[in-house]
Amino acid sequence: MKSISAAVLLKNVSRLNILVVDGAEYLDGCGIVSSRVQRPGLALAGYFEHIRPNRVQLFGETEFNFLQTLPAERQANVLDTLAGLNRCLFVVSKELPIPASLLTAAKNHKVPVVTTAQSTVQTNNEISYCLDYALAPEAVMHGVCLEVCGLGVIILGKSGIGKSECALELVKNGHRLVADDIIRIKRRQHYIVGASDELLRDHIELRGVGILNLSDMFGITAIRQRKKIDLVIDFMDFDEWNRHTDADRAGLSAKTVTILDVPVPHILCPVSPGRNMAEIVELAAKNQLLKLMGHDSSKMFTDKMQTRINANRNNGGGANV
Repeated sequence: MKSISAAVLLKNVSRLNILVVDGAEYLDGCGIVSSRVQRPGLALAGYFEHIRPNRVQLFGETEFNFLQTLPAERQANVLDTLAGLNRCLFVVSKELPIPASLLTAAKNHKVPVVTTAQSTVQTNNEISYCLDYALAPEAVMHGVCLEVCGLGVIILGKSGIGKSECALELVKNGHRLVADDIIRIKRRQHYIVGASDELLRDHIELRGVGILNLSDMFGITAIRQRKKIDLVIDFMDFDEWNRHTDADRAGLSAKTVTILDVPVPHILCPVSPGRNMAEIVELAAKNQLLKLMGHDSSKMFTDKMQTRINANRNNGGGANV
């Protein structure tokens, strides 16, 4: 089961300006395994059945107001039980004064306690979003990922076929690189997101030239950290493309490739000397964008041709178009 340490979580939610109140030495030890942030109201009332380990517990005004209604001994007991069941992370919103009984229970069970000035809702949303991404199902692909015309495009193909050269030309034309060589794919609900390996971020390799930092060469606008994937383009030799049973000259069949159980539109694109692959990828992205807007050029052309054929037949002519 995937997990993320509390230390990494706090680093990734820096916008919350979280401060560690106690237990900093335990931040690396607790592994968070669920993106769900729990509000422990029922647990404070004595219902512990649905408290799960390795989840973030978020305390706001509601929880602390209820705690104040409990006798001191009862308050200490429920907090000690909660800390024992969920040895993960206690987060306090709105920089509320933290009861001594909570700090004592957390210390007894080695649970870090942190606080933020942000509202409970904002804290919950920010932490949930971060955990949802960090704990999402993941895969690794070999290729190039770019943002082209606002769409996330992955270019696949055998080594040396020209993926990186095409990506460089697209960046020169104003599009943005997400990842070269290693693409880290994560599933977010019903779609997937591509990102670069941290070590390779901003870089691209060109055979005969070496490794280039595109952020340094073209500016920070040439790079995108991550992007939702809308289209996969497979580069292949012309001979291989002609032999491929799925090759489609008219573009009528809506092919998809499944990545992490998510179907993504898929194009097989032949490569040969003289073909401007960057321009072809750009046109493919624009065509996919039109399809998302309900404008399918291939289908419209076929419908017009069929209408012409039917009209000729009704007029007693042939099928000459």
